[in-house]
Amino acid sequence: MGKVRAYGADATLKACRETTYGVVPLSGYRSLDFKSCDLSSEQPLGDDPLLGRGRNAQDPYRGLITDEGRIEIPLDLRGSGFWLTGLFGNPAVTQTKAAGYVALSSQPAANSTITLNGVTWTFVIGTPSGNQTQIGASIDATLSALASNLNGSADVQVAKCTYTANAADDRLDIQFDTAGTAGNSFTLAASANSNGTVSAATLTGGGYRHEWLSGSDAIPSYTFEIGHPQLVTPVFFRHLGTVMESLAFEMGREGPANGTVQLVAQGEEKVTSTIDATPDTFALKRFSQGRGSIKRGGSPLAGVTGGNLTFSNNLERVRVIRDDGKIEAAEPTIATCSGAMTLRFDGATLVAEAANSEPVPLTYGFTMAEGWELTFELLRVFLPKPKYAISGPGGVEASFDWRAAYDDSAGTMLRARLLNDVASYA
Repeated sequence: MGKVRAYGADATLKACRETTYGVVPLSGYRSLDFKSCDLSSEQPLGDDPLLGRGRNAQDPYRGLITDEGRIEIPLDLRGSGFWLTGLFGNPAVTQTKAAGYVALSSQPAANSTITLNGVTWTFVIGTPSGNQTQIGASIDATLSALASNLNGSADVQVAKCTYTANAADDRLDIQFDTAGTAGNSFTLAASANSNGTVSAATLTGGGYRHEWLSGSDAIPSYTFEIGHPQLVTPVFFRHLGTVMESLAFEMGREGPANGTVQLVAQGEEKVTSTIDATPDTFALKRFSQGRGSIKRGGSPLAGVTGGNLTFSNNLERVRVIRDDGKIEAAEPTIATCSGAMTLRFDGATLVAEAANSEPVPLTYGFTMAEGWELTFELLRVFLPKPKYAISGPGGVEASFDWRAAYDDSAGTMLRARLLNDVASYA
């Protein structure tokens, strides 16, 4: 039995990329996760009073139609790529190889073992044979012999990877030979008396690295459908010619990561049935604020207590004379990126860069234990002289409201990267 009132818990959000701006695709829709949405068209009333008809108000006229709004979204492993493609255009995609390591805190004991994808490999004192490695005079010597033995092994499972002795970190680096997600199931283990610690239960990070660059002229448009399918008479609002204007998100210390996307559409249609009853979906896996970071030049900034980032395409709403009152198009103009950081003030961190106006590289990002990551790399960021306030006996904080700028060598202002298991967003 249908409901007489609409509830957000029942609402649906579907989208499909348009081949032609403002023309509704008939298939290929995807169901999207969202937290809130106020995308809706409106047409205000205006007054043009005439004299000679007394003091009472006359009929108003209808103004121009606007169809804009915001959607609050989860920053998740797979769905984020959809929104980034809408903001930047198609990404460049490369496959990555799964990797991991076994780190040695000290020399392994005799007859201790490591296990590689179910294959047991033993450390021995005497002459090795089969799946064995002789313990050397030092950790470096043991790792060197281990890497050599493993790379020369005829075992089918062991031979799936390439092994490297990392003397600087006292560990055996392991990389799956085939790019893609297959290597993520390659298991690692080490016995307690081997004094080895594995990077994870399996190799991680094998998948697809998507890279978007700001400033592209090829910004796609979409048809969005916001539905209330549980009503007695279902209602669906289709927004044609929808272009993504901006993305903003906060960096915090706990909770899931979320963002807000600003949308500009050409117009809205109201219908009583969904355009796609069996849309594709992304399996949900959210990034966490607890695994977020803000880095300067590749190294995490110390003492960061909060931050935010906003990227915008600054869309031009193209208005021409037309009988339906809608916009003709929404076209990108200058691409901008700004944000803020709040740090515990120590009298030195970033203060010198802010004072001499030298730009610094910053990266805002999130990672997962499985090796997946979402990053926003800003090549040249200008910092203002920070303002700080002493509000009591506690710690003193300084706030930086920064702006990013174009980098000639990289050919972009902002580089967004997403490493996941989705092959394509085109």
